[in-house]
Amino acid sequence: MAKMNEVEGFLEDHPEFLAQYLQRKMQKAVTNYLEYNPKFLSEYLRNRPTRDLNGLSAKSNKLVKPCRLEDTVKQSNELSKVPRKLIVKNVVSTPASQNRSSSSSKLKWNDLRSKASRNAFVLHGQTEKSCSKPTKKRSHKRGLREDARLIDLARELATTEDPDKFCFSALRHVAELLNAERCSLFWMRDNAKGDGKELASRLWNITSKSTFKDVVCDAKNELVVPITVGIAGLVASTKTPINVANAYEHQNFNKTIDNKTGFETRDILCHPLILEKEDRVVGVAEVVNKKSEEPFTEKDEEVLDHFVVLCVLAIQNSRHSSQIKRLQQAATLQETLSGRIAKLWPSRSYDDVNKEVIHQISELITCERYTLAIALVDNCNIEGCLQFARSYDMLIQKSKGGLFDDDEEEVSNKVDVIKLKKNDWIFSHKVIQKVVETKKMLNMGKITPFSEFKLEDAKKEFSLKSVLCVPYYDEADRLLGVLHLANKKKGFDENDEAIIESVRPYIMNGLLFANGFNSIVINKAKTDVADDIVRFHTRAFAEEVDRVINEPVPEGEKYNLYQFSFSDLPMTNDETVLGAMRMFEDLDAFNLFKIPKEKMMRWVISVRRCYRPVSYHNWRHGFNVAHTMFLMLDRLKTATMTPGISEIFTPMERFTLVVAGFCHDIDHRGTNNAFLIRAGAPLAVLYNTSTLENHHYDTCLRISSMEGNNIFEHFTEDEFKASCELMKHAILATDLALYFQRRNTFKAILEKQAAERDFSGDNRMLLMSMMMTACDLSSITKPWEVQQKMAKLVTSEFYDQGDQERKLFGTEPMPMMDRSKSDDLPNMQIGFIDGVCSMAYEMMADFCPEFSPLRDGMKDNRQRWRERAIEQGKPDPDAPKERKEDKKEYGDLWVKYWNMDPENYIWGIDPNEKPPEVVIERVVFSPKKKAKSSSAVNSQIDNDNSENKTKKRRKNRVASENASQSPKPQEAEGKSKTCRIM
Repeated sequence: MAKMNEVEGFLEDHPEFLAQYLQRKMQKAVTNYLEYNPKFLSEYLRNRPTRDLNGLSAKSNKLVKPCRLEDTVKQSNELSKVPRKLIVKNVVSTPASQNRSSSSSKLKWNDLRSKASRNAFVLHGQTEKSCSKPTKKRSHKRGLREDARLIDLARELATTEDPDKFCFSALRHVAELLNAERCSLFWMRDNAKGDGKELASRLWNITSKSTFKDVVCDAKNELVVPITVGIAGLVASTKTPINVANAYEHQNFNKTIDNKTGFETRDILCHPLILEKEDRVVGVAEVVNKKSEEPFTEKDEEVLDHFVVLCVLAIQNSRHSSQIKRLQQAATLQETLSGRIAKLWPSRSYDDVNKEVIHQISELITCERYTLAIALVDNCNIEGCLQFARSYDMLIQKSKGGLFDDDEEEVSNKVDVIKLKKNDWIFSHKVIQKVVETKKMLNMGKITPFSEFKLEDAKKEFSLKSVLCVPYYDEADRLLGVLHLANKKKGFDENDEAIIESVRPYIMNGLLFANGFNSIVINKAKTDVADDIVRFHTRAFAEEVDRVINEPVPEGEKYNLYQFSFSDLPMTNDETVLGAMRMFEDLDAFNLFKIPKEKMMRWVISVRRCYRPVSYHNWRHGFNVAHTMFLMLDRLKTATMTPGISEIFTPMERFTLVVAGFCHDIDHRGTNNAFLIRAGAPLAVLYNTSTLENHHYDTCLRISSMEGNNIFEHFTEDEFKASCELMKHAILATDLALYFQRRNTFKAILEKQAAERDFSGDNRMLLMSMMMTACDLSSITKPWEVQQKMAKLVTSEFYDQGDQERKLFGTEPMPMMDRSKSDDLPNMQIGFIDGVCSMAYEMMADFCPEFSPLRDGMKDNRQRWRERAIEQGKPDPDAPKERKEDKKEYGDLWVKYWNMDPENYIWGIDPNEKPPEVVIERVVFSPKKKAKSSSAVNSQIDNDNSENKTKKRRKNRVASENASQSPKPQEAEGKSKTCRIM
């Protein structure tokens, strides 16, 4: 019509052109025009208001009889009902001209009609049999119009985001080009039960003048039919276009709609929309009734096919664009969730994470209710536990009117966190039961109150109308949760399903986070229960406290506490507790730190109970180390050799160092770090460096936090933090690997003049580390009678570990842990003194002369062990060695051993720092061979003792970096077998 208005405007501006044109082209032009617009003339003349001119009535707006035009109108109306070929003849008449009004620049249509009245039009009709097809020129014009519209639509393909609107534009062009009464578009989808397909009207009754809003359908007014019904269903099933000339005679035609609406369907042209890559029908386009009442031709089929191809391309492009958009959304959501989890992890709240999941989904899909039910896997192992533990439910509510009234604002989008009970709707809802059973997504629309899938929540005044429900399982096929979306305005479609699939990793992360954190909570609860049991058994019993609480704390002289030659052997366990109380009282801990004596006593008894009954690293060892630290701190008060040394540690630090001495080996297992790592012990998993030492520190804190044991109760926050740092540093310093790394640095400080030695900052902590090592090794400095017993206890513990290595690993232990080498104890002790202890006590005596009794005691004991070796017929340990490698055999072995572990890294080196260059690889200190039976071991020991006590000792050799290279014969001469590279 817009083009017609343009033509009329042009003709009004050029009346002379119109008159000449009508004279020359009237018959041909009118004939072609009326072929396609048979009602135009009758409607125009009937409805055109005009004045009475040449037989025209101004009131009736009809042609009067003298002009015989009423017959023309009548005949034209009759012709419009059947296909006819109209011929227009011009009757010769005198040309008439009318002057245009000076006030108007356009020709009035009244004047045009006057000309028409003076040219008598006589219309003759022929029967349908004599009808001829449109002229070739007219077909060419329609082809040009079709090409132009196809090109316009093709330009929109790249930018279209809504396939519904694109298909509407295409079908509106089809309706105009085919002169059709109406067109419709159906989308194909799964039916409500999920066991078949159905067609749902998306665009209904499109005409050349329709708007998108007039024809688009939603869940409320859509027409839904199975693909087994109707001609459109037949097209969808067969994937083949159909052109039906008389619809009522077709066996598949469904008259239901015609009967309801009164519309009469004559002819149908139906075409499927097929995605070729997937070979899947996504919809059906339907064109009904040509206005000319002619059947659709092959040319019409081609026109529809051309526009359907563009519609399919638009659908594909829209899906690809949507997929890219969904992937971008999913990536953004993943990043958002990761940041959310990282932010919330310290606060330990997986509820907030899943609330965020619900809010993000609500931004992607608009509906009335969002529910995420989560299943906690660890809880499902408990008998009687519900399938879902909790749900996150958000119901969008409006202040007035219905949910989808655009004029109203949302007043609530709160996510309710619900701890589920047996009677909650989630457990009885058939939709959730079905998706859990089938493990597939379910999309259902038009759920009525009589449906088995109905859901009515009286608490929230909610009734289910449509639903999209998705289950989530992990790789082990365990249910993690179900997402339930309800009541979308136009129903959930394939795009919604695709959106949910695209954000599946995002939702899974939320569910896995909830399950992972729940596992942590459960394991923590188990740990708390275990801790409670341990606390009960480690807490000082009332009778233990009562036994000593009323006993007076003896003076230190009673037990010789103020001498380095002190021995705990004559003391009972209760006396050791009183001895510990004496040390804390001398440190003035009860007054300075406001510690009740009863609490201090409970703490000491709890520490004693936490030491295991192993041969050496037991309570007595901890007590001796704490005593040595107490005595060294006491000696520092009178030291004057180095300026400021007497005040190098504050009262709080002295108290902390003595506490660290008591706890430095608490809960020791009788084996060392290397054994625990090699055996894969839980402690080695928990602490990947200085395994036992970290465990001792944590156990100390755990005991101190028990009710009635908190000796740090009156410390300020800063004091407690500083005390813990110092205690940890002190306990970890007992790892001999750290001692071997640090001792040369400390020695370099002592090589300076006493006045130039600086023990501030890091050097102060280095001094503390060396003092802790000296305390830990102090049994080697005790009087000979005590030292002999201590040596047998420690080697007994070493031999127990060696026996376990044979049993667990099938390898021979290092000589110091080999029970068959027990007769070589004197040389082992001398090697231990020379390789480990000697340098420590020499440096202590150099640092503070008041510590020299420790060095002197060590030297005296070394001499005693040398004499014992000679008495046993062993070579003199101090005699000159024929070969350099025989010198200090055990001493070097101790150094190598404490710097090695089965995981091939040096103890004490920070994994983040570059380690020093070494030529050491993973080593077993003897050739791997099958472990002997206990009887065989005993027999071997007897033979060694009686027949061959001078048997040559096995010497370990550290493998070079290139294990494939064998040593030269002259280098290997006199050495032990090569160590195996594991």
